[in-house]
Amino acid sequence: MIFYSINLAFFLIYSLFTNSYYKDRQAYFWLILIHLTLLLGLRSSIVGTDTPQYVSFYLAQNSGFNGNGTIVYSTVSNLINHLTNGNYHVFLFILSLVTVFCILKSVEIFSGDENLMFLSIYVYITFYFYFESFNIQRQMLAVSMVMLSMALLSRHRFVWSILMFTLAVGVHSTAIFAIVGFLIWFVKKSKLTFGIAIIIAALSNFFLASLLNNFSQIFDHYQMYTDAVLVSGGGTLILGIFLLAIACAAIFLTDILHDKVAGFTIFMTSIGAVLYIVGMRSQLIIRMADYFAIYSIVAVPQTVMAISRQFRGHKMVNLVLTTIVIFAGLTIFYYKLFNNLGEIIPYSINSI
Repeated sequence: MIFYSINLAFFLIYSLFTNSYYKDRQAYFWLILIHLTLLLGLRSSIVGTDTPQYVSFYLAQNSGFNGNGTIVYSTVSNLINHLTNGNYHVFLFILSLVTVFCILKSVEIFSGDENLMFLSIYVYITFYFYFESFNIQRQMLAVSMVMLSMALLSRHRFVWSILMFTLAVGVHSTAIFAIVGFLIWFVKKSKLTFGIAIIIAALSNFFLASLLNNFSQIFDHYQMYTDAVLVSGGGTLILGIFLLAIACAAIFLTDILHDKVAGFTIFMTSIGAVLYIVGMRSQLIIRMADYFAIYSIVAVPQTVMAISRQFRGHKMVNLVLTTIVIFAGLTIFYYKLFNNLGEIIPYSINSI
């Protein structure tokens, strides 16, 4: 835990430095990419609950329909295995690089304001999305690819968006549920449709479990998660409540819905937040929620800025709200670390 705390402190220090002194924000982008990729990609095979299984499948080249994963993931796994003579260190590193890159690129595209990058990455780390990749790396790779797909859609890159989404489904079949994002993108954003989205997300707990159960009958690799009950869902509940409060504040206190991108990220975040709350004891529902809640890394900074603009002393308000987000992030971060969610403690670097 001390190791992760040191890395977080290091991130804060050089983030403040680069934000103050680098005019070229691309330097900050690449610095963050290198840092996060090295920490994630150089971990040993015992860091993360599911990592030993990933490595085992990779070394055995278990590429069956319900074994190592769907076609895209299996193809990449086979290719890396062939080119590196079965070196799983390279395998983990490449997956980590692609995951972090897709997230950072999505943030860059969605934000529209490079000054929001710091808070977005802070949320990504402390709200534990980044650390999910230490455990459920294949799914978080798919989550990052889906997010990039929607970011490309926001830039009207329709072909590339559909292609990226298709590849994401080929990495982790649960990504098919994230197709809801396309509907959310095109639906008109208003307080009414926001309320409808919240109600549907809340009621989804009654039919989503059954739907996911049928899904796991086809992809029996996920059968183990269908009836899995989380021993501690407190961190998820806290995160869900906080994100829902952020979304409601954005909707009812600002005109953020006039911004198509911001409206989209707020809607997706609110759906993810509700799924976290109503499905806090279901491992599979929480995994589905990640496809929506991941947009909070963009929505939270956008909300902070939107609310701040409502006040004459907007700089002071921005500072206060940013401070609240920082402390909320630290609370979630240390709660999950203390409970060692994902079994990412103790951290160790792989030995080649």
